[in-house]
Parts: sequence; structure tokens; C-alpha cells
Amino acid sequence: MWGIAFCFIPLIIAVLVFTFAFKLKFSHQLIAILLGLVAVFPISFIQYFLPGLPFLNNSPVLKILLESLILYGFVEELLKMLLALPLPHKNYTTLNFLLLAFIMGLALGCFESVVYYFEHLQKANAKGAQLLYGMIAARIFSSDIIHMCCMGLSGLYIYSKRLKKSHISYFIYAVLIHGVYDFFARFPNNLKWFSLAVVLLSIAECRIKYTGLQKDSE
Repeated sequence: MWGIAFCFIPLIIAVLVFTFAFKLKFSHQLIAILLGLVAVFPISFIQYFLPGLPFLNNSPVLKILLESLILYGFVEELLKMLLALPLPHKNYTTLNFLLLAFIMGLALGCFESVVYYFEHLQKANAKGAQLLYGMIAARIFSSDIIHMCCMGLSGLYIYSKRLKKSHISYFIYAVLIHGVYDFFARFPNNLKWFSLAVVLLSIAECRIKYTGLQKDSE
């Protein structure tokens, strides 16, 4: 039970901060959380049941790269973006809509952590069960942030469409960042640490794209 609660710590903190510091409506955040929950099901299907690319077996690195970009980058981000279309936006500023997209992406990451938690819990012995908390903590500072920032970039693309600007490059960045992150994260050796650089890049890109779109809306 405590493990499940631990998975949702980032989401709880974000909702509290966005509600009281940024005056974001709680009811709208709840809608975003529910949409994040809905997104978990098709994404989990992709991760656990959809077979990998049935070619390039002789080039495992290239195969991992293409799978990461196509399945975990493009397909996942496209699903998230489509599910984000019903997010409330009336009378919203660029910042408000970005924060709402953040909540949806963070909710998806937290629900996904619960899936991972149950998957590993049945395999864990007493020592392994303790290591599950380390796994969740690692996901909070990696996968959760990636889902949040990539959803933020897709959210900014949706908002740009409503401003008649249509910055499709924002969505493309979300796809590439998610795909490259998954590419490095799938390696068991030291290459996986490059995924942390991609996490930092996702934060920077959200800031850059938000600033640019805010200027467009003025």
C-alpha cells in the first residue's frame, strides 16, 4: 500500500502547488488526471503486448533505436496528444494550459509506476521489495519527468493550434525526446546514464517552447 502511495507523491505535490500557487482549478486537474489514467491502457498494451519490429535482428542497436522512436516515441506521444484534446482551455493562458498538460503527463507517469510496482512486487523477496522503492524513486526523477515534459510539449502544440500558429515542431520534439530517452534507458550498461541528459533536455525544451509561444500569444 505504501509503495502505491509513494508512486503518487510527485502528482500530489504538483496538484497542491498548481492549485494554491497558480490557482489552477482542481476540477480541471482532475480531468487531466483521468485522461492520464486512460492513456495508461493503450500505452501499457504497446509496452507489454505489441511485438517489436520484426526485422533488423542483425542490427540490435538500430532495432532498439527505431523501436524507441516509432513505438515509444511517435505512437505513445500521438496517443497522449489525441487524448489531451478534451483538456479544458477556455480563458486559459499559455502557462495555465501547460500546467494542465503537465498534470496529465505526470499522472500517466505515476499510474505507469504503479503498473511497474505490481509487476516487480510479485517477483520480489524481502530484499527485493525494499529495492522497489529505489526503482520508484528513480522513475520519479526520470520517466515521470519525461512523460510530464513531453506532454507539456504536445500541450503547447495543441495550444498553438488554437492560436492559429500550429507549431508542429513542438510535437516532433516530444516524439524525439521520448524516443531518445527510451533508447538510452533500455541499455543495461553505462549508456543508460545518457537518458538523464535527455531528461534535462526535455525540461529545457519545455521552457524554450513555452517562452516562444507566450510571445506569440501577446
